[in-house]
Amino acid sequence: MDTNIVESDIRVKRSAYRQHSIDFKRMVVAQSFAAETSVSRVSRAHNVNANQVFAWRKLFRAGAYDIALDQQVKLVPVRLSDPMPVSVQPLSASPAVANGVVILEVGKARLRLEGLVDSAMLALVMERLLA
Repeated sequence: MDTNIVESDIRVKRSAYRQHSIDFKRMVVAQSFAAETSVSRVSRAHNVNANQVFAWRKLFRAGAYDIALDQQVKLVPVRLSDPMPVSVQPLSASPAVANGVVILEVGKARLRLEGLVDSAMLALVMERLLA
């Protein structure tokens, strides 16, 4: 069997790369991050390769194009008011809890009480921490 190798001067010209705008990329990436949406379907809907969409997602996560990805989190204004006045009874007027150790953990805060503990003060501290 003979093999004929023919050189050809005819070159097939490749079409130009598509240049997508940042707004288009932002829209496609936002759709791909939507709940219950597949990247494959989004890429097919916009005639873009799924690997390209994954690359754009990676860039957006890295902070490229100055785009905030987490649009579900919205900040609300906060107004602080004066603290409520606290009425504390004198320590000697309330009964005390028996000797022992009380450890109260709330988040990263840890309160350890040893010995005689004023029950009214403990109730006030717990009310403030747990509120």
